[in-house]
Amino acid sequence: MYIVLLCTVWLFYPEFTACSKDSIWCSVAYWATESAGRIGTPVIILITSFVFAIYAQSLKAKAKTFFKTFIVFSIVLSTFAFLNEHLIKSTLQVARPSHTYIIRQTKSLARLDSLYTLPVTERRKFFQGLIDGDTISFRDTDARVLSHWIEEAGYSFPSGHSFNAFLLGSILAFSIYYMANRNLRWLYILPMTWAVLVAVSRVAIGAHSALDVSIGGALGILVSHTLLYFSVTQALLTHQRHAERG
Repeated sequence: MYIVLLCTVWLFYPEFTACSKDSIWCSVAYWATESAGRIGTPVIILITSFVFAIYAQSLKAKAKTFFKTFIVFSIVLSTFAFLNEHLIKSTLQVARPSHTYIIRQTKSLARLDSLYTLPVTERRKFFQGLIDGDTISFRDTDARVLSHWIEEAGYSFPSGHSFNAFLLGSILAFSIYYMANRNLRWLYILPMTWAVLVAVSRVAIGAHSALDVSIGGALGILVSHTLLYFSVTQALLTHQRHAERG
C-alpha cells in the first residue's frame, strides 16, 4: 500500500487546485484528512481500544485492555507529534504548499521565512487577511480547505497526518490479521487503504507536498514495525492473542 501511495502522489500528482467548491472529491479529501487530525485520531484510538477490549474475557480484563491500548497509542502519537512540531519541522523549516500558493496568488511581498517567525495566531491572521482581501483567486476553492490552510500555519515537512495514519494503519492491519477468523483476514487491507487515502488527501488539499507525505508515511511504517517487532511493545499495542500466536 505504501507503493500505491508513492505511485499516486508522484505519478498522478493530485494537485490541490482541483479541490474546488462543491466537488465530491474535495469533500472526500477533506474528511479523509480530518480522520487523521486532532479529533479523528483520538476517535480511531478509542474505537481500536474498544475493539481490543471486546476480546478480553472478564470485565476487569476488558477495562484493563481498553485503557492500556488507549494510553499507549496516545503516548506514541503524542510523542511523535511533539518531536515533529517542535524539533523536526522547526529544524528543517519547509514551507507548506498552501502558504506558498497563497503568497503567489495574492502577489504578496511577504517572505515566508519571516512569517514563520511570528506567533501562530499572528500567522493565521495574516493568511486570513490575504485570503479575505482577494475575492478572485480563492472564489472557487472549498471554504473548508481555505480554513484548513489558515489553521495549519506551521511548517510542512514531514507530514504528521501521514505518520499517524500509517502508524495506526499498520498496527490495525496486524491486529485484524490475527484477531479475525481466517475468512475475514483480508480485512487487514482496509486500515492501510485508509492510510493511503489520508496521505493522498494531504497533497490534494495543499497541506503537504508529495515528499512530505512519502516521508511521513515511511516514518509511520518504520515506527509501527519497530514497535511490533519487540514482544514487549507488541503486547502493549495489540491484543494478548497476538503474543500467544507468536
